[in-house]
Amino acid sequence: MKIPVIKGRIGSWIYYVGTMTMGQIASTQVSASVDEIYKATCLQNLLQRNLTRNYESIKEYLLKEKDRFFNAIILAIFDGDPQWLEVEFKGDEREFNNVGFLEFTGKEKIFPVDGQHRVKGIKEAVKTNKSLLFESVPVIFIAHDNSDDGKKKTRKLFSTLNRRAKPVGQEENIALDEDDICSIITRDLIQNIPLFQGENLTIKGGKPVSSSNTEAFTSIITLYQCVESIVKWQLKKEGITASKYKDYILYRKDDATIEKYKGIVFDIMEAFIKETSVIQKYLSDSSNKRASCFRNAEGGNLIFRPVALTEYINAAIELIESGFTYKEAFEQLDKLPQDIALKPWAGLLWDGTKMRVRISKPAIKYLLVYMCDKNLLEQKDYEKLILIYSTTLNIDKEEAEQIIQNL
Repeated sequence: MKIPVIKGRIGSWIYYVGTMTMGQIASTQVSASVDEIYKATCLQNLLQRNLTRNYESIKEYLLKEKDRFFNAIILAIFDGDPQWLEVEFKGDEREFNNVGFLEFTGKEKIFPVDGQHRVKGIKEAVKTNKSLLFESVPVIFIAHDNSDDGKKKTRKLFSTLNRRAKPVGQEENIALDEDDICSIITRDLIQNIPLFQGENLTIKGGKPVSSSNTEAFTSIITLYQCVESIVKWQLKKEGITASKYKDYILYRKDDATIEKYKGIVFDIMEAFIKETSVIQKYLSDSSNKRASCFRNAEGGNLIFRPVALTEYINAAIELIESGFTYKEAFEQLDKLPQDIALKPWAGLLWDGTKMRVRISKPAIKYLLVYMCDKNLLEQKDYEKLILIYSTTLNIDKEEAEQIIQNL
């Protein structure tokens, strides 16, 4: 087997960049895990993390995604005697001597230092779709020395590749992901609804919004989570189980399906905006301090705290599920006490100076649903609410129940 490659060097590593067909990767010459070559009997021999079932999602990606693509798989070679065959040529008055072929004898053992789940996913996918055998994947070859020093060097490379690589943040995923239906719908909300445009939405900094931010309503991560709650609810109504939800995140659905769920999300969000008085007041203020009366050092409004906004939407979903229209659900919620410095939120969410570090999100939803209609909350959820409320406020359950029943 000859593979055209470009030879390079970085630090102490000499490497070769080329491509292999999935058929070549699926061959027995490339092992998905070093463990298939020899069993690690002690920590000194471990070169990789354990191969997990994550390869199954890669298999599904290859079988379902027509725009599939991989970054380079880094393959270590040991045993055998691969030969570097240099091809010299000139161009632009310059000689190139780093282009050539790697010729394998067939006795080499090859394993991924980075990309073991991709290799295993490829091996499984080509069993189902034989046309994948002819597609090419970028690869980088390095030489692995099977001595103790060589194992140490290869382990260090694996650690460097995985530990020092900075994962893409959730905000970037929401902004860029073209497969995740919730990311697509979230971007459409931002594009088309004024409440989520410009400085009304924080794009960086995670889910929380600082009390010092006097402009933003909420964060992009919170908005995504609200969208996710609505989509999951609708999927469940249609009999699509939680285990199937990942298909809507990992693989882009057809435009008609996306438009269907987008329509539901938009209808609910528009009802939320129209029927929520504090949102109307917020939108009517064009100053750069329009959020300051809703989120400040004294507490402010419930829905201007991201942890509570997601549960506010979840509570609306519970009401809609019980028979309320979108409009009726948000009309009812709008009538409830929303000042987090007052009962029932004081002590549960707000400690008098700041948001509590540990907040039970289900308790927020349970309280909202219970205050809208005492008959809607299931007994087991009512009991959870009493327990959480009494524990958080450090009062006995009887007192907690009396407070809640008097709301």
